[in-house]
Amino acid sequence: MENQNFQTSDFYSAVFLLASKYKLIKIDKTNSRRFCFVFQDQENRAKLLEDFFNGTAQVEPRQFVSSIKELKTLMYNDAF
Repeated sequence: MENQNFQTSDFYSAVFLLASKYKLIKIDKTNSRRFCFVFQDQENRAKLLEDFFNGTAQVEPRQFVSSIKELKTLMYNDAF
């Protein structure tokens, strides 16, 4: 799974991955109506997102809030 990326346009699943220490590679802003978040993929990503959507995933709440703020900043920052 080396050098593979995972893409999502779902904001909160992107926040969850960021809060779960996934490396954000880039934010594709070519479609001004919908950002695409590109992460370095890991083997446990499918199970992690399954748990997220099933409501059984756990992440430290302050880290989740911090990741929301960080992702929003990156979305509207021209440097990323």
